[in-house]
Amino acid sequence: MSVSVQQILGEARRLVGRLREQDSSADQLLAQAHTLGQGVEAMRQYNEELSQLATNSSVGTGLPRPRAALVLSIQQENRHIRELQQENRELVATLKEHQSALELIMAKYREQVTRLGSTCQAEEKLGIGASAASALAALPQCHHLADKVCEMAAVMRRAAEVDEERDAKETELLTRLKAENGVLRQLLEIGRKVGSAGLADEESQTDSENCGGDASVVAATAAFKESE
Repeated sequence: MSVSVQQILGEARRLVGRLREQDSSADQLLAQAHTLGQGVEAMRQYNEELSQLATNSSVGTGLPRPRAALVLSIQQENRHIRELQQENRELVATLKEHQSALELIMAKYREQVTRLGSTCQAEEKLGIGASAASALAALPQCHHLADKVCEMAAVMRRAAEVDEERDAKETELLTRLKAENGVLRQLLEIGRKVGSAGLADEESQTDSENCGGDASVVAATAAFKESE
């Protein structure tokens, strides 16, 4: 879950307000604790002076002071002192709680400030501004597209290799066919030359035979005429 700068600033302002309230409460508690301390000290001094006065009065006049009244007064003063001491302890405990809360608020405030600084630095480095969340969300899609591009590049590279191999085979086949065609042409030329020579011999032999036949015919014709 991304946290915007406005949310961090709002949280920081809220923590600052609580910090001021806690600081004011702490000052009040400190003032009350100081007042109670002064009151306890005054009651202790009063108790000591009262006891000293009772002692001096008994010694100076030689008349015993009513013990019951003196004991009752001392008890009341002691009770009041204990109440003040208890209230002072409660105030001290409350002050400690406020100090703990104040430390927690300060820790939260420092954490928010640190997060704010980190967010600002990240935005400055990446240069994405308010569209950081959308850009981060689009990263998986970018990775997917990159994988698809790599797959297509591999397929195209394999196709190119296949085309090169096919071209090489076709070139080799053409070369071989040209060589075979040349050999066949040579053989055909040789065969044609040999056939032409044989045909010439046959024609000359046929001409000789035709001449002999014509002579026999002429001789037979002459003999027939003589017989007539």
